[in-house]
Amino acid sequence: MTNAKNASNEDTAVGCLGLILLGVVGLVINFVVEHWEFFLGAGLGIAAIVVVVLVARATIRGTVGKKRAAEASAEQARRARVATLEKARHAGESDMRAAWLEWQLGSPPAQQAPRLLAAVSERLAVLPKASWNVAQLRMHGRAVWGLRNTSDPSPLQREVEARLDRVAAMISDLGDGEFDTGRGQTDDQYLYHPDREIRAAYLEGGAKGIETIMGTITAARTQAREDAAAKAAADALARQRNAALKALRETQQPTETRDAHTAWEAEAQQIDE
Repeated sequence: MTNAKNASNEDTAVGCLGLILLGVVGLVINFVVEHWEFFLGAGLGIAAIVVVVLVARATIRGTVGKKRAAEASAEQARRARVATLEKARHAGESDMRAAWLEWQLGSPPAQQAPRLLAAVSERLAVLPKASWNVAQLRMHGRAVWGLRNTSDPSPLQREVEARLDRVAAMISDLGDGEFDTGRGQTDDQYLYHPDREIRAAYLEGGAKGIETIMGTITAARTQAREDAAAKAAADALARQRNAALKALRETQQPTETRDAHTAWEAEAQQIDE
């Protein structure tokens, strides 16, 4: 009996709740029906705002995208322009150096087959001497020139190029002929280019090449002075030691308190004084 009573009470409560919900839904529907103009206007207003926001967002994105694309295109064009001008400068500098080397060393020798690093090192181990004449320097320079391999540079390529510059600088100081810088500016592709900046860049590269050549000549002269000073110091030291040994041979036998080494040092000190 108690269970039946409880079930009946639950059914009654559910029924009341359902009636309340139906009443609330009815009131809401009635309110919407009575004020449908307001809800319709509000919906249209919200829809219009959403449309405006979406259109504005798409427009902004399109504008930003076009701006970024234009900036990227401009940056790419600027980099291409810089690369073109740098290529013209490098061509001017390279042409000037090539003309100077050819003037000092003669026409470029036929490129030899790639050599082992040991062979290149052996050639570079022969250092040009200040006592060499132009013919000897030129022979050495052309031998080194034949080791160049611009298509497949070796690890010693920098040393080869530096040796060529040094020998050419030494020949420049010994030779009588003056190098005409016009020989290093003969590329019509750049000299008569319709773009003024490219023409200027090529000439600028030639001027830089001349500055590099002048620096090379100065460095070669400095190296020659240092080599001469080192040779003079070595010769003086050799004469000093030879004189000490000669004096030592001419002295009497060392006493009990003075051995041969002490006598040698004493004689050397007297010569130094």
